[in-house]
Amino acid sequence: MAGRRKKEQLNEAQLSRWRLIEEFEQRLERARGAGAEPETFSDPRRRLGQKNYLSLLLFGLFNPVVDSMRGLCAASRMGRVAEEVCSSPVSLGSFSEAQAVIDSGLLQRVFAELAAEQTNHEGRGMDQRLKPYRQELLVVDSTLWRALPRMAWALWRYQHGRESALRLQIKFNLWQDQPVEALVSSARRCERELLRRQLKAGEFYVGDRYYGEDYALFSELEQAGCSYLLRLRQEASFEPVERWALSAADQAARVTFDGMVRLGAKKPSLIRLLRVQTETGELLLVTNKSRQELSAELVAELYRSRWRVELFFKWFKCILGCRHWLAESERGVALQVYCALIAALLLLRHNGRRPGKRAMEMIRFYLLGYATLDELSASLALEQKAA
Repeated sequence: MAGRRKKEQLNEAQLSRWRLIEEFEQRLERARGAGAEPETFSDPRRRLGQKNYLSLLLFGLFNPVVDSMRGLCAASRMGRVAEEVCSSPVSLGSFSEAQAVIDSGLLQRVFAELAAEQTNHEGRGMDQRLKPYRQELLVVDSTLWRALPRMAWALWRYQHGRESALRLQIKFNLWQDQPVEALVSSARRCERELLRRQLKAGEFYVGDRYYGEDYALFSELEQAGCSYLLRLRQEASFEPVERWALSAADQAARVTFDGMVRLGAKKPSLIRLLRVQTETGELLLVTNKSRQELSAELVAELYRSRWRVELFFKWFKCILGCRHWLAESERGVALQVYCALIAALLLLRHNGRRPGKRAMEMIRFYLLGYATLDELSASLALEQKAA
């Protein structure tokens, strides 16, 4: 038929890119070349290397039928899993011992490599006037997972009996719409203290009310050469010193005040403060960016974009997983979370966006052996077209 578009033929390069475990192993090999292999993996009696254990762990994250370390080890005895994932069966004792000797820095290097790669979805949905800040514009936030009561290192509180939980704190690049740095710790670790460990000159942090509670943090960020946009609690004490005129664009963004105030009751300090009206109330925002650098309208828009990190956490938990802890030690849990983050970036890199529920199901069907590469590629292409 005239004008009908010719169907594009799938080639091997297009299909092989969905072999996530295969690509993961290649990246592990590159990252391992940057550092020495732990001595224990040089022992000739060892049949499995770090790559084998970590690939098996990643395989477990994508397969909903695997809900324990025992189940994962049982899966490793299946021919296809042994051939394509871990090269040989893995015993329970070997997998358990591997958690203590695998170099966690290996996964951190793979994660950093993926986070640094440019993708074709950068800036999607963002105000293009924020493009000059695309590299340093980072939301700092964390999310919690429940842990098993017997995971003593993750003991959190006794509010409803003994409760254990762990925290994942990330720096989330708004322009790239992906995490670029992560820390895994017990939930009892303070988010502000974790941020103090992650400060880097030149970065621009956007944070919620928890970060705005500690006024000393503002001067620490300044001294570290960082920019910030943080929300204050409504009961914050401040005294207006200078009020600047609002443009029509500022007013359209529902900004009601932009100016300098003395913040704090005991040792007040001068700082730029904005009041922004929302559907549910008022936001009090402070920043060390001047109005010449960022207008009140852009400050309001920037803080509204902060919710992108919440959408990422929701997708990360609900669709990608960490439904079950395949390891219970602090180091083992960190390995699992880093594997999940790497998987998220691999999916984002190849799909150009976060895959939805149907796409994730198809990826799992492929890894379980029920879907072919052709079917997987067709499903992902269909979802991309519908986006």
